[in-house]
Amino acid sequence: MTMDARTQRQQERLRMVLSKTTALRTGLLTAALVLLGALGLQGSAWAIERGPLNQALLATVRVIVPIAAEKDTYSTGSGTILTESGLILTNYHVMGDIEQEKLYNSNGFAAIAINPTNLRSQPILKYAAFLVAGSPELDLALLRIGGLLEDANAPLPENLGLTAIPIGDSTQMQIGDEINAFGFPSIGGDTVTFTSGVVSGFEDQDQDGYAEWLKVDLNINHGNSGGLATNEKGEFVGVPTQGRTDMGMIGFVRDGNLALEWVRRVLVGNNPEDGKTDPNAPAVRNVQFAKAVNPQGVAISPSVRFPSGSPAIYATFDYANFPENGKFAFSWYRDGFEIFSDSVVWTFGKDGSTWVNIYDEEGLADGYYELEMTLDGTQLFRDGVVVGEAQAQPQPEPGGFGPIIFAKGVSDENEPIEPGTNFSGVDAIYAFFSAQGVANGSQWGRRWYIDGELVASKDDVWNQGDVSSTWISLGTNEGVLPVGRYRLELLLEGKVVQTGEMDVVEPTVETPVVREVTVVGTVVEADNRKRAVVGAAIFFLNPGVKVSQFLDDPTEEQVFAKGVSNEEGFYQLDKKLTPGAAYSVVVYKEGYRLVAVDDYPIPADATSPWEINVTMERQ
Repeated sequence: MTMDARTQRQQERLRMVLSKTTALRTGLLTAALVLLGALGLQGSAWAIERGPLNQALLATVRVIVPIAAEKDTYSTGSGTILTESGLILTNYHVMGDIEQEKLYNSNGFAAIAINPTNLRSQPILKYAAFLVAGSPELDLALLRIGGLLEDANAPLPENLGLTAIPIGDSTQMQIGDEINAFGFPSIGGDTVTFTSGVVSGFEDQDQDGYAEWLKVDLNINHGNSGGLATNEKGEFVGVPTQGRTDMGMIGFVRDGNLALEWVRRVLVGNNPEDGKTDPNAPAVRNVQFAKAVNPQGVAISPSVRFPSGSPAIYATFDYANFPENGKFAFSWYRDGFEIFSDSVVWTFGKDGSTWVNIYDEEGLADGYYELEMTLDGTQLFRDGVVVGEAQAQPQPEPGGFGPIIFAKGVSDENEPIEPGTNFSGVDAIYAFFSAQGVANGSQWGRRWYIDGELVASKDDVWNQGDVSSTWISLGTNEGVLPVGRYRLELLLEGKVVQTGEMDVVEPTVETPVVREVTVVGTVVEADNRKRAVVGAAIFFLNPGVKVSQFLDDPTEEQVFAKGVSNEEGFYQLDKKLTPGAAYSVVVYKEGYRLVAVDDYPIPADATSPWEINVTMERQ
């Protein structure tokens, strides 16, 4: 059988579009809708009935942490996906030793395995995650996915293919209520495990009237800890943490509201003040100055002021994402003048900790000492400390910081954007102020409070001199700032010299949230064997674009989302679709009949992930 000229032209154009697509080798998620036949489409409702259960299973990940002190030894546990962008909540004891308050590896690294769609196979090791913050006291750790395990240098895809768990209210849980646990218990094999029980009680450790723990009649062992606990709706209500068999199989679940409040404070307090940064970029962190270091290279009694005649200043720091053979340089300045510099070709590993120092056996002269560190010419750090009285101009009276002006943003000219005292739906707040009579070398600091609770603080040495305007910020990289009364305190030499207050309030008009779903599926042959069709191109066209328009002149601009089936026939679209919208669909594979349909609807109640399967007939 031969094709007519028009069909040949269509297939040639489709090949051109297909050649520009990226083959997706991702795992699949869950089932909800079936695309059947060459031109026919019909749905399957069975997955919707199991939606909350499947969503909870897919929101549970395996966490594998290398223990640096013991070769080929790992700590394993479970975790919960909080956001589709890659925030994962687990227990601190999965990441490190609680008693010593020490991580199992210096980078806070963990390998993350996600569940396959069929939920019957072993989880797939896919992502590298790193510690955002940990609380040994609460036994909680927050991780963020930062790369791919198979290629640490490759950029993360826009769509990570993660399923986030819906959030519930743990304060509504009562004795006798259903509670479900999800995780990878060491006695349950290598696949995700689901167990169901009831809340048997509560435990208020500090007797403050709020129960920090839910007691449950579930067996929670080490592998299961750090996982997910949900209510009967499949909503997050806690973190399975520990079990006590001496009490007749009583498990303890960290209260979900308490855990999420900690996460919220962490995300606010850990936002860098100079805006969002690339997590894969080279960085210097946790710089501490001291007169000496111990044999492990840890600063002894770190400070920002040192007595006259101190023979040495050490600067310890952590480094991350340093490339092999990069040029690392550092310079020391006293009162603005360079007094020493050196550089090395970097051969000390990608991540770790080290130190640099400056030394004078006769004692360092009094002054303001600054350390600058660069990598391949890019400045990574510059800050300083004071030795003795510091050779700086005397501070005039009165000296201090001017009134604080809060704003939603910063212009290119470093001017406040939309200043005010009431804000809503913002992910960062900027505080502008002036400085007059503040001597370089003075110790200053800032403290941010929300509803009276300290959420972020930082101490520094002032090196800007007199300025008419400078700014700092408080923000979060996840969502928006929480509602509350915010107070900023500016300190000089340990004393509060300026304060300002503002409010983050609920939006007066609720902004509609566009809900999107990840679409996955399989492409198989239309025969009894259902063999996988490898390399099929799946195109979902922009709303309003018809199949005939696309086939007459296929272009990338007409394509809203696309995917390519792998060796098992699985595919995942590279963009999410909007429930309630309709998309024309074209599925093409040379040697098979074209699958095409106009205005295929995504149901308004579709849940993510949404499965659309395709069958194709050979020509």
